[in-house]
Amino acid sequence: MRASARSLVCLLALLSLGGCLLGPNYERPAVDAPPAFRFAEADTKDLVNTAWWEQFQDPALNRLIATALAENKDVKIAAARVEQFLGQFQTTRAQLFPQVAAGATS
Repeated sequence: MRASARSLVCLLALLSLGGCLLGPNYERPAVDAPPAFRFAEADTKDLVNTAWWEQFQDPALNRLIATALAENKDVKIAAARVEQFLGQFQTTRAQLFPQVAAGATS
């Protein structure tokens, strides 16, 4: 019984894998890909730092976001910690770069 069960499993595996094969007449479809990105890197950085909510021209939304930015201390603390980490990271990596030194003797 075990041998027949194993052969049945192998047969089913071979049949299922045989369905994945492509025929001899397969041709890869042409892809219309752009030669470069649509935006320059500097333009995208300017886009990210915009006040996106002002595009809705909703005074209530503007007020809510101004209040959230002014009174949300946790977000300010988290942003300060991220900036602190980046400063420490840059300081520790500075030793990996070439050093320039100058000296004078009398």
